[in-house]
Amino acid sequence: MPMTAPKRPADPLTRWKSELVTELERVAIRDRWGLALMILGWSHLAIFLACHVLYVIGDRVNSHYLGLWGLEFVVNLWILRRVAGPGWFRSTPLAGVIARVWATFLILSFNLATLNSLTGFSIEWFKLGWASLSTFGFAVTAYLVNTWYFVPAVQMYFTGLLMFACPGWEYLIYGVSWWASFQGIGLTLESRRRKMTLIKFEPAVLEFRPAAVEDEDSVLVDHR
Repeated sequence: MPMTAPKRPADPLTRWKSELVTELERVAIRDRWGLALMILGWSHLAIFLACHVLYVIGDRVNSHYLGLWGLEFVVNLWILRRVAGPGWFRSTPLAGVIARVWATFLILSFNLATLNSLTGFSIEWFKLGWASLSTFGFAVTAYLVNTWYFVPAVQMYFTGLLMFACPGWEYLIYGVSWWASFQGIGLTLESRRRKMTLIKFEPAVLEFRPAAVEDEDSVLVDHR
């Protein structure tokens, strides 16, 4: 009677997800998504620094903030098309799913700001809601792609707590936190891209080494 437990058949859902994630990572590294995310981080930081300045000087005109958020949306789309390619969200099936998740995040973020405006800004709770939505977005990305995305999810959780503890600094804190997340993810992807490039070219270097040795031997023979 065999003492070892029989092997469980591979879960088709797990295999399906693994194949999609592998394809997504390959495309993300090939199309420089890491660089695009790093640039997005600086764009986001600049916009929210401007929001912070407006808030500090006492500007409470809604259209000014809406204009800045709209500008960031347009600039970020331009950056993604310019760096990652115009069809980046169609480059792989999982890219389309992730794009829809974060598009929903943007819609709900705007919805929170709108509801807070309608109920009155005596308490600006929409900013804290942004941090919660960010945590949810990264958590969903972690479930779909890689558990390492729980790191920025937890970061955004504590970002919300810090925003609550530092009233008047919410825009700046939120902008810096997202900047840090973008830089971390972008640097990781770019680091993997450099490693893959080195691995890709190493066989070619090794292939030409025997020829170089043969040339040296032929030169020695000629001198003799």
